[in-house]
Amino acid sequence: MKFRTDISFLRAVSVLIVMLFHFQVKPFDGGFIGVDVFFVISGFLMTQIILKGVDDRNFSLKKFYTKRIDRIIPPLQILLAFVILISMVFFFKSDLRLNAKFAFLADFFVSNIYFWKYIDYFSSTDNILLHTWSLGVEWQFYLIYPLIILLLIKIFNVKEKIFWSIMSLLTLISLGIMIFTTQNNNNFAFYMLPSRFWELSIGGMAYIIGKNNHLNNISRNIIAFAGIIAILLCSILISEKNIWPSYYTIIPVLSTVAVLALNIDAKIFNNKFAKFFGDISYSLYLWHWPWFVFFKYFGFIDGYYTLILIILSIISAYLSFRFIERNKKISNIYFSSISSLIIAFISAFIFIKPDLVQGISIYQNRKFEIADYENRYKENGRDKQFYPCHCGRANDYDFKNCLKISSVKKNVLIIGDSHSAQYSSSFRSFSEINFLETSVGYVLPFPDSRGSPKGGKILNYIFKEFIPKNHKRLDLVIISAHWLMKNNPRINYNEEDIKEGVLRTIAILNKYDVNYLYLGQTETYKLSYPKIIMLKKFGRNESEFINPEASKMNDLLKSIIPANHYLDLYENKAIYKLNQSGKIPYMFDTNHYSKFGADQVFEKLIKPKL
Repeated sequence: MKFRTDISFLRAVSVLIVMLFHFQVKPFDGGFIGVDVFFVISGFLMTQIILKGVDDRNFSLKKFYTKRIDRIIPPLQILLAFVILISMVFFFKSDLRLNAKFAFLADFFVSNIYFWKYIDYFSSTDNILLHTWSLGVEWQFYLIYPLIILLLIKIFNVKEKIFWSIMSLLTLISLGIMIFTTQNNNNFAFYMLPSRFWELSIGGMAYIIGKNNHLNNISRNIIAFAGIIAILLCSILISEKNIWPSYYTIIPVLSTVAVLALNIDAKIFNNKFAKFFGDISYSLYLWHWPWFVFFKYFGFIDGYYTLILIILSIISAYLSFRFIERNKKISNIYFSSISSLIIAFISAFIFIKPDLVQGISIYQNRKFEIADYENRYKENGRDKQFYPCHCGRANDYDFKNCLKISSVKKNVLIIGDSHSAQYSSSFRSFSEINFLETSVGYVLPFPDSRGSPKGGKILNYIFKEFIPKNHKRLDLVIISAHWLMKNNPRINYNEEDIKEGVLRTIAILNKYDVNYLYLGQTETYKLSYPKIIMLKKFGRNESEFINPEASKMNDLLKSIIPANHYLDLYENKAIYKLNQSGKIPYMFDTNHYSKFGADQVFEKLIKPKL
């Protein structure tokens, strides 16, 4: 097949905007659309390979699958081996086990299925193999797509219109699944083939359109360049605040279709820069994300570290392309089969028996010990602190026990998300009050809040029914939330939205003459606080890791909420960040108090107000 510079250019653009998005380089906040571009290209090429083979009467399923194996698996296996090795040396045992599990899943191209059930893509910047979800989608597509085409060819033979009508229908069905599941199960829409199939199959439509395209050169050039510009604009104007995939996904997908279908040979496509990044695009996609997670694991983020990451990623990708992808001794089915089995065995072994490989870990040094506090706390203490009475999750919220009014004690109700749940055990230890709690995640604490439908329904009940009905018996309502959740695509509030929501909430409380107290936005870090303590021992400065958005949010809330109803927690001097033994930090992750931190806030700052 003739080398197409436009496809190489699209590959280069897509992998670069994905990398820049992952490395948090402005203005490419929507660089994740590069994966959508990749999908369309894959669908186009697979359709071309299959149909040309059928037309030439030499198409072989075995040959098709073998070539996909030779192309995809060897570079992936080398990467997985690297991830397992660095995990044994540089990652804590709990993270080592996770990485081993993800390597096993990626080895069999099913990581996307696991991630659908358990992992939010835009909130999981610590998952070293998160990017392998797209390989799972593509591999699953490669397995079924030629079978679908061959089946339709066999049934309809030369009846081309019926054949492509059915392919178009399958594409529309998948698009419909995406639109429906985006609203009802966004993780499924993001990770799973049924909701992504249309992006790949529409690449096949582009191939057919290209064969029947009769536009003149000027029109073709204008439309194709408009497609490139649209892709670049989407990578800048779209962001994580947009639910993805969604209707917006149609824009970069159709823009890619336009470029592929029109097949122009422009000078801008034919240059060494585009060809280089087009050639290494697959390896660059594989390597850039693990490097980012590895750097972030030790707090090497922002600034010139980003430049180092880019250079390191490109070098790794080139080496992978030069010595793996183009090496026939490695890029073959024998190496792929043996290496897949080896990776599967090693990753399963490490997951089951991680202690047996801990001898080479750097964490034999006690200086590193506190950095693993988050993992140890999540295993042994978090649930007791956050969820002692089933009042901290929307799915199993116990209305009867969580909202039980007392006739003999002061009734104190706390409303919020995990930032109210973190105080649950602290409040419950104070026997002089009757503690009521509504802590539900993925919503902000005001009526008609966007986000989790179940959480929103519970909050509406609290603000519109429970408080009006019980206001005379409520002595204090406390509101606490992680207000930076406004940036979550399921919530997506701007500052004016926050202001309007808070004022509506205060209006309800004032209407029923209910005393209230807002617990302010806490400081938030770019890295888990226990790791920051460890890094400080090696000369790093805590200020490097402060998220400035938390301070801005605290200032915004203070400008809205009356001072006598606001408890300012941001960098509050009354809160010690480390206990006397130096082994327990006040936060166990980037923004949640540990039991030590929550107890301090309650005893020193809240209890005197009760």
